[in-house]
Amino acid sequence: MPNKRYCWSPGTWPWQARLPSGGLAFAVSCLVALILAVSGDASARPLDEVRASGELRVVVYDDNAPFSWTDASGVVQGVDADLARALAGELGVKANLIARYAGEEVDDDLRSNIWQGPRTGGLVGDVMMHVPMERAFIARNPLVAISNAYYHEKIVLAVQTDAAVPTEPRSMLQPFRAAKLAVQFATVAHYYAMFADDGVYKANINPYLKFETAVAAFRSRENMGLLGRRAQIEAALKGSDGFKLVEPAFDTELRMAWTVGMAVKENSRDTGYAVGNALNALVDRGEVAKIFERHGLTHVPPPVP
Repeated sequence: MPNKRYCWSPGTWPWQARLPSGGLAFAVSCLVALILAVSGDASARPLDEVRASGELRVVVYDDNAPFSWTDASGVVQGVDADLARALAGELGVKANLIARYAGEEVDDDLRSNIWQGPRTGGLVGDVMMHVPMERAFIARNPLVAISNAYYHEKIVLAVQTDAAVPTEPRSMLQPFRAAKLAVQFATVAHYYAMFADDGVYKANINPYLKFETAVAAFRSRENMGLLGRRAQIEAALKGSDGFKLVEPAFDTELRMAWTVGMAVKENSRDTGYAVGNALNALVDRGEVAKIFERHGLTHVPPPVP
């Protein structure tokens, strides 16, 4: 998923629905939707049809490592991809993974991938992974059912093992009044660090255009700390020694933690229920934790509502 979608609150995306401007745009949109519906490719399917077909169509985001991406051989990889395959196996079918790039907004992604279909044609998914579990977002997308939360993401701090970091969560950033802190440019971690505690850390923040560059600067000890998403940091530092993760407390209205789940079409809820039962079974057997571990991640279950 393009990095720009991780810059804002709530969660990871700027959630603002866009409506067609003008009657012509609306008419064209409706005509395209009708054509796609007639084509048969744009129909999310109830559970009986899924099982009869022998496959579960699962949409994942491309370019969203470590959760999903397409490798050089054309195979979809990542936590979401492996989880989708495991869920399909629990249902007794195969996973047909559909990797697509993010649109301008998540609402657009739900339309294209779940309830209407891509405007250029193509399959509609039975399930879409990595959908934000945000009340306002769920409420304004009534044509889909969003549930089956499976991971709780949060902003965390990686520090060098020998760094002295206060144990009090609200004081964990204090060392960066003097020490250097690496962040990816224009992310929620960057924005928070720049203005936290009346800007006392601003002079010691090193923003990098690419997360990989920030990681390299942290590995080389140019920076004592690295602030960012837990999954991104864990995947990048997988197998490395000399660092530890801590979880600061953030006094801000920015969304520094969020939960992701799945979406199905509103009239295909039975598919969503079956996937939810499969997810629970995988969690209970420890399979979900193993999938995360294979990718160097810690499975952080969603908080109980």
